[in-house]
Amino acid sequence: MVIVKGVIPVRDTLRESAVALAQELASQARAEHGCVSYEVYVKADTPRVIMLWQQWKTLDDLERHFDSDHLDAFLDRIPDMIDGEVHSMRFDVTDEDGEPVVEPPAVEVAEGTTLH
Repeated sequence: MVIVKGVIPVRDTLRESAVALAQELASQARAEHGCVSYEVYVKADTPRVIMLWQQWKTLDDLERHFDSDHLDAFLDRIPDMIDGEVHSMRFDVTDEDGEPVVEPPAVEVAEGTTLH
């Protein structure tokens, strides 16, 4: 599994438009092969900062996402909304033996309650 965290500071006056644009991207990305999760968050203590949190089954799936038309459209529109430095981090998830994790593990914490 591959996790990507992106942090995008946006202009206060364009925050709503930037969040809507990020939500549109996330909605389309969730339909892609290998997308486990694609979430959009607004930082509670800095509401002009948007965080994208992505989980992909494999690096190949993430690389296909990089070639998608909807990501290109997002990247064409977001630059005018940015106000500050954009940060991105990628994490490769492995098990205790160093083998890549493809599916998130399910843990039953109580009868009928499972965390993924």
